[in-house]
Amino acid sequence: MASGRGSVRLKREPDYWEVRAYAGRDPVTHKHRYVSRSLRGGKRDAQRLLTKLTNELDTHGPTSRQTVDELLTAHIDHLEARGRQARTIEGYRTIARGVAADPRLGRTQLDQLTVKALDEFYNRLGNRGLAPATTGRYHALLRSAFKQAMAWGWTATNPVQLATPPSVPRVSRKIVTPEVVAALLAEAERSGVPDYVVAFRFLAATGARRGEVCALRWSSVNLVNGRIEIRAAMAQLMNGEVREKDPKSHQIREVSVDTRTLEMLRDHHALQRQLASQLGETLSANAFVLADFSIDAAGLGPTQPNRLTQAFGRLRERVPEAGNMRLHDLRHWYASTQLDAGEPLPAVAARIGDHVETLAKVYAHKGDRGDQEAADHIGGLLDC
Repeated sequence: MASGRGSVRLKREPDYWEVRAYAGRDPVTHKHRYVSRSLRGGKRDAQRLLTKLTNELDTHGPTSRQTVDELLTAHIDHLEARGRQARTIEGYRTIARGVAADPRLGRTQLDQLTVKALDEFYNRLGNRGLAPATTGRYHALLRSAFKQAMAWGWTATNPVQLATPPSVPRVSRKIVTPEVVAALLAEAERSGVPDYVVAFRFLAATGARRGEVCALRWSSVNLVNGRIEIRAAMAQLMNGEVREKDPKSHQIREVSVDTRTLEMLRDHHALQRQLASQLGETLSANAFVLADFSIDAAGLGPTQPNRLTQAFGRLRERVPEAGNMRLHDLRHWYASTQLDAGEPLPAVAARIGDHVETLAKVYAHKGDRGDQEAADHIGGLLDC
């Protein structure tokens, strides 16, 4: 007997029935799908089972036979096609390879994945030595992938929403003193490499990101009044390829620099003009401030961001007080110093190209002076 939503038929005498409920078309293959069950009993038992199956399909929807590995591949390809940044896609594919390397999770079909299996996977990642923050990135990608799978009709539920990734402990950042930053900049000058002198001074003076200074062009620098537009950032992929992209905030921002930094930029511009002339070229108006003249004699070849990180590591070794300070910590130092000086959160956030909420959370580790001044002010009011 057939119905609009499926069929029941006597598969073998006297009481062995096959029940087939129609589950629509597969979103991947576009073929008609059926959920089949067999049972022993009477015809009414078979009809009741058909009704149950169709009700379950109405409630939970059909699922595909795709695995977690296949979902992640399709999801990341989808994000890449929609314009997600290459560096971000590279990170997602690294996570997908980590899922595929797991002996259990990657090959699990979407409709068979349980919350318990996900929690056990997170535990295995921790046992392999992955930091809680890294496991959190696995969780975030899986959650968004399953959300996409629901939109595609690949699954009816998102078990990742109920899974429990490890909590990420708040790490208090140690902010170096101005004396340490000054010592690092002095070492940069002693290195005799003009690009490093300008790069590290600019990062310390503006709180810009490494990729932003690598993407900075002279066309965005006003050498008269010291106003600078940060319009792009340079990203370096694992294979060494360098790509220009939007800043992390996806917004152009304008910053000012101090007199000494402006003088250094003017001197650096003059030096680049001289170098281009020696190579038989004229420095392009759109040349990079940190130009690699081995790529282009007119200054249109960018410096690889990783070179700055490596150079900073060498300078740090000559300043013992810097400890294990990272290049990115110049940004933290700048933000904390500005907040300690009484600059309002929105102004500092706009200057470094970040959100106020992020600034309040990440840079809450201000120095003791600002906190002590606040405490003394309250104490003074209370003791009046």
